[in-house]
Amino acid sequence: MRFIAIGALLLAIVCGGVAVYLSWRNDALQDQVAAANRRLSVQARQLENAHQDKAVLKAHIDRMQADQRGLETQLQNLRGKEGYDAPLSDFLGDVFDGL
Repeated sequence: MRFIAIGALLLAIVCGGVAVYLSWRNDALQDQVAAANRRLSVQARQLENAHQDKAVLKAHIDRMQADQRGLETQLQNLRGKEGYDAPLSDFLGDVFDGL
């Protein structure tokens, strides 16, 4: 009977130790999951900001390309008024330099 009591006590101690270890391990894993979720939310915000930046930059590039097309059209129009090979008048030369 004495050996059974000692065995039961040792078994209870081992089960308690395993329970404490598993509890500690669970807390550590929960901390790791929380840290991973925080990193994931930060990266999601960064990705969203990058998409917004992309849209803004695309709008600027589209506007600049439209401006460039307008200036090229204006330049062709000016060249057509004077003749392509003819030297520009002083006024048109100043306008050309301004472009």
